[in-house]
Amino acid sequence: MKVIFMTNSFSHVGGGLVGAASGLARGVSDFGHDVVVSAYAENEATANIGGPWFGLRCAPLHARRFGGVHFGGNLRRVLEAETPDLTQVNGLWLRMSADSHRWCKQRNVPYLISPHGMLDEWAVRNSGWKKKLAGYWFEYVHLNDAACLHALCQSEADSIRKFGQKNPVCVIPNGVDLPPVVGGSALCPWNQSYGRKALLFMGRIHPKKGLPLLLSAWALLKETLPEVKDSWFIAIAGWSEVGHQAELEEQVRELCLHGDVEFLGPLHGEFKASAFGHASAFILPSYSEGLPMSVLEAWSYKLPSLITPECNLPEGFDSDAAICIEADVDSIVAGLIEVFEMSDGQRAEIGQRAYRLVESKFTWPEIAKQMVEVYEWILGGGDAPSSVRFI
Repeated sequence: MKVIFMTNSFSHVGGGLVGAASGLARGVSDFGHDVVVSAYAENEATANIGGPWFGLRCAPLHARRFGGVHFGGNLRRVLEAETPDLTQVNGLWLRMSADSHRWCKQRNVPYLISPHGMLDEWAVRNSGWKKKLAGYWFEYVHLNDAACLHALCQSEADSIRKFGQKNPVCVIPNGVDLPPVVGGSALCPWNQSYGRKALLFMGRIHPKKGLPLLLSAWALLKETLPEVKDSWFIAIAGWSEVGHQAELEEQVRELCLHGDVEFLGPLHGEFKASAFGHASAFILPSYSEGLPMSVLEAWSYKLPSLITPECNLPEGFDSDAAICIEADVDSIVAGLIEVFEMSDGQRAEIGQRAYRLVESKFTWPEIAKQMVEVYEWILGGGDAPSSVRFI
């Protein structure tokens, strides 16, 4: 079976989508299938084909970008040259949706779409007018003609139905590779002079992640538990989108949190692994997610994690492997106090449960196996796999 994966970027600026698409592509390839990955490669992204994509066949798409939309490009030529049995589009609202839809309809090639949370209510509202334009231009018909839609969790499947889609939906989560060694290395990415425990955030620095709430909660917490400033600090790792890091830096100044927050910039490879390995806890106070790779990675490093229900990982709460917070200041304060007042042993127990949860349900070989079953059903018919929902 030959499958072409399409996604937004080869570069890390593509966010968690890069890790999700590359991990699944590699997992499918490991089952012996022919996998080709195609993505936009602009400017620095062209030099970043490697890393998570290493060992996979990659077909870069070169296109001009204007007003957030790609024009030109060579996706149809790539598809014509590769003649896949099936394609999988990761993400929505990109010009590749139109190009791949046209080619697949002309060649009668089935395709699957993985929205990665982009049909959730919050995500649809964000820059909603642009998405309506893209919808009427190409995305609505692209969605309607898909052989199957891929939801990362039941909550996303519900959002897909609420959006109006009647296609079959398979519910298969993201996965991770378990780290070879769980623990800190010598390469600590933050200033060792802090001498404090790190509460880590890792991911896109974007308004939907709830970081202003975290900073406000931290300022309030310092008033009620002043000893916190001597024992913990916030490490924020990631790349800024829509100028959001500058807004956070201004908030840090306004709240006088100068020595309590460190912005690390994007971390990859051994530096990313070291951040997870040296952190004492992880937080994602997000308003909206598909199924965040950063949480699965934190769990794989045995970190106690504070996450919102919108992270769509209820298994963490059910297994006492995560601390539930809401996307509001008071709830974040309560969650932080709960974690900070635990002993090191209690935090380690939560982290151990998180690791066992990832090990049992969220590794790429298991996820890829489920996805290959869906591909085979799409191509060959017969009984649908248990992951597929029709209503």
